[in-house]
Amino acid sequence: MALARAARSGFFRSRGAIPSYSCGKDVFFDAGHTQKFLISFENITSGGNLSQLSSVRKVDITSFGSRGIRATPQYQSPYAERVTEESDLENDSPSYPGLEATKPGEKPRVVVLGTGWAACRFLKGLDTKIYDVVCIAPRNHMVFTPLLASTCVGTLEFRSVTEPVGRIQSALATEPNSYFYLASCTSIDTNKHEVYCETVGNVGLPHEPYRFRVAYDKLVIASGAEPLTFGIKGVNEHAFFLREVNHAQEIRKKLLLNLMLSESPGISEEEKKRLLHCVVIGGGPTGVEFSGELSDFIMRDVRERYSTHVKDYIQVTLIEANEILSSFEVGLRQYATNHLTKSGVHFKRGVVKEVHEKKIVLSDGTDVPYGLLVWSTGVGPSEFVKSLNVSKSPGGRIGVDEWFRIPSVEDVFALGDCAGFLEQTGKQVLPALAQVAERQGKFLVELFNRIGKENGGKALSGKDITMGEPFVYKHLGSMASVGRYKALVDLRQSKDARGISHAGFISWLVWRSAYLTRVVSWRNRFYVAVNWATTLVFGRDNSRIG
Repeated sequence: MALARAARSGFFRSRGAIPSYSCGKDVFFDAGHTQKFLISFENITSGGNLSQLSSVRKVDITSFGSRGIRATPQYQSPYAERVTEESDLENDSPSYPGLEATKPGEKPRVVVLGTGWAACRFLKGLDTKIYDVVCIAPRNHMVFTPLLASTCVGTLEFRSVTEPVGRIQSALATEPNSYFYLASCTSIDTNKHEVYCETVGNVGLPHEPYRFRVAYDKLVIASGAEPLTFGIKGVNEHAFFLREVNHAQEIRKKLLLNLMLSESPGISEEEKKRLLHCVVIGGGPTGVEFSGELSDFIMRDVRERYSTHVKDYIQVTLIEANEILSSFEVGLRQYATNHLTKSGVHFKRGVVKEVHEKKIVLSDGTDVPYGLLVWSTGVGPSEFVKSLNVSKSPGGRIGVDEWFRIPSVEDVFALGDCAGFLEQTGKQVLPALAQVAERQGKFLVELFNRIGKENGGKALSGKDITMGEPFVYKHLGSMASVGRYKALVDLRQSKDARGISHAGFISWLVWRSAYLTRVVSWRNRFYVAVNWATTLVFGRDNSRIG
């Protein structure tokens, strides 16, 4: 097809590693399923689908290329050279091990890129009697992001907000032709229906980085988004984001480290104030909830357990260019501002110009020293999404139609934070919210199951199948915790619509009850409930481990 033909000239010769599009360095494994999730290079039978990985001794890296939906050269190895000559020979494809195309009589294979809200809701509902499923992602778990801020200060344990993907879709751990691969997708060949992947981290595989390919009948791209930094100098080097569990772990370690270092003898007053100054950039729900959790931790735990030398210096500042919680009703925004101010959070309006190791510089020239900097200014397209040679929606996401198909590309779908409706659909790009991604996943998996029952699951076989009603999103409302047993509940369907809005203790109960029921498994619901109870009775754990 045209998209694949346009990319045929993309041959690269690499002497280094092609970077993956990983969300973080830390990876969590479910002990019971680790062996199933990792590719075994010793016990692959000759009758399997993995093309005898054990026989691989050397990968021909010079033949690696970007075809189909391709990555642009700047995302390849820094040592890569562009080969200008063009070839249409059939043997110019990467000679990588992997899963071959399904054969007649075998179940069609669905490949899912990602383990976020959209991907996991899709995986959970997929009928594995119809399909084999392969999930490829740089983490083997889903993160329950609405409660992630609570883990930074010890309100919840980290395991309470993670769900192994093998528990969400058991076929990944039990079915012989379904797999989870801990890897990042680097390119897609839509002509051959193949994705090319690279394993995460250096773990002693035969080649580093280890590359492989997976053939698909249907491909679902749900690789998520990345934090927006607006190209501001120093953000990536010095700020903490709050998107992954490892982000929360690093924030917690830094916070507790600063608390303890500030008690060291000989520390000046100025340095102590800097160490204990926590700055949050961004007044959206994540920034406000983290500020609320942090202020609650300071009021309830730090002031009780640390000496006067510490508790009188610690401070939280939230910097926002406009209004905090701009999508919430005006009265709720004012309530949140007043409540957080009473809790000790200082508000500052401004735009960050650049970030240094120990201070940030605002556009008006003001210097703001900090000991901990958390960056929460929204999300945007990842480098992988930017590299794909497809039509883009406003904002740079992958452009899709009302059924999440990528136009002009057969059997490829995209959803979640990485996808947005094209302008010609007449629909607005939906916000990057968990409820949006979850309902998109639910819609698409129901569509896949219906197509599969009508024998449209194989590659290029669904052209004559009616797609049914398009996706329609109905907003269910927004909630945000502001600390100290207070929360906001806004049940309006849109920013300008009328509806129920409430703030206070009752809203806090609604917030906790709603999220407790939305946690993926009963196991994690139990963990969350127990963590909340123990925190209420005994306070938060302030041990620094690691």
